[in-house]
Amino acid sequence: MPDPDAPMTAQCVVFPGPQRAAWEDVPVAAPQPAEILVESRRSLISIGTELAFFSGREWTNPGAGTLPKYPAYPGYSNAGVVTAVGTGVDAWQAGDRIAGSGRHATCQIARRLDGAAKIADAVSDEEATFCTLGATVLNAYRRGAPQLGESAVVVGQGLLGQLAVQFLRLGGCDPVIAVDLELSRLALTQQVGAATHRLAAGQEDVAAAVHDLTAGRGADVVFEATGLTQTYDLTFALTRPHGRVVGLGSPRYPAKVDMQQVHIKPLRIIGAIGNHPTGESQENRWTRGAHTAYFMELLAQRLVNVRDLITHRLPAASAPEVYPKLLADRTAYLGVILEW
Repeated sequence: MPDPDAPMTAQCVVFPGPQRAAWEDVPVAAPQPAEILVESRRSLISIGTELAFFSGREWTNPGAGTLPKYPAYPGYSNAGVVTAVGTGVDAWQAGDRIAGSGRHATCQIARRLDGAAKIADAVSDEEATFCTLGATVLNAYRRGAPQLGESAVVVGQGLLGQLAVQFLRLGGCDPVIAVDLELSRLALTQQVGAATHRLAAGQEDVAAAVHDLTAGRGADVVFEATGLTQTYDLTFALTRPHGRVVGLGSPRYPAKVDMQQVHIKPLRIIGAIGNHPTGESQENRWTRGAHTAYFMELLAQRLVNVRDLITHRLPAASAPEVYPKLLADRTAYLGVILEW
């Protein structure tokens, strides 16, 4: 365990420019008031977000301008241990296991602690790395407001989609229909066991199948979890009149969509990324921190299965070599854990 009073150097993954990944040495000072020092144990690669920055293809982000900007420091799903605590931090002490939004780095100062959670004894470090994504999907779930007995579809069975299917089943939706192009991802969905039906886009008429499974109505709520704007026409087609489409994936690039479906049906389109409330209120207590803590409880009670979503466990030293492989064939990977 490092001496918190001695000068330290951490190693972190950096994208110096498009399609380049490397290590960078960065100084780490002792934690200041309201800060803690965290030593990484495991981190999870968020393939969609991190490849968007790695690839170099530009998009426009409201409030942030044109992205990506370099150097970029990937990672926001980390599990580690607290090694030092700044003054005024009462909730944490050295030795605590912590799940938070840290980067891919050997150690780092954590300042935003409202979204962090103590790792339950029954939860492994690699399971805990899913907490950031879990909180994001829980927020989207609540915004979509699925009801007991409603029919639900999740388009895209990446990590976000896999978690969404499990939450919808826990919440009492029936049927819960998973859609993806990749048979390997649908096989993982089957292994996890949450979806009542799995549809292979490109191999069958997904819209016809969903309507058959919903007595001709269409789904009450559809979650778009690929992050591809091209799939929105499909989500519109799958949704019943007056139904809801939830944008769970993070679309970055413009595409044409058939707004007639939205206009005529009429549909509710709900954005669900980046809109956790900044603080608890009587109207909405579900902050990012509350969702992270609840997701930890779901993991501890074995009500959510993320273990079967892990396809690769790699030494952190190999991180710079992983990203070109992910870019070349992202469908060959799903849950990629870096071991520190």
